[in-house]
Amino acid sequence: MEELRNLHLNAYDYIIDVGPHKWSHVHYPDRRYRVLTTTAAECINSYLKFTWKLPILTLVEFIRNMLQRWFHDCHRVAQSMRHQLIDATHLLILKHVEKCNFMTVNLVD
Repeated sequence: MEELRNLHLNAYDYIIDVGPHKWSHVHYPDRRYRVLTTTAAECINSYLKFTWKLPILTLVEFIRNMLQRWFHDCHRVAQSMRHQLIDATHLLILKHVEKCNFMTVNLVD
């Protein structure tokens, strides 16, 4: 924020006036789609906040390792799945199917 203030004081004043709930998903007060909205950039920034002072090549290597680890972990989870849906969704559908087994359907004219 200090850098923004030094670059463009009017933009800095505007952002401060509107408040972070207007421009940052992290400060957004509501939930959307049952999860807190967080952009991919904010997620990555949270991991990189301790690496900003590193030399650029070290930073790029850190990012490469981080992404490689994330994709590897997601791949392992996907490989271990027994269904096309994630386990929680699969179990939810099975519960609904079990309830449906005890229902009767009546023809309506």
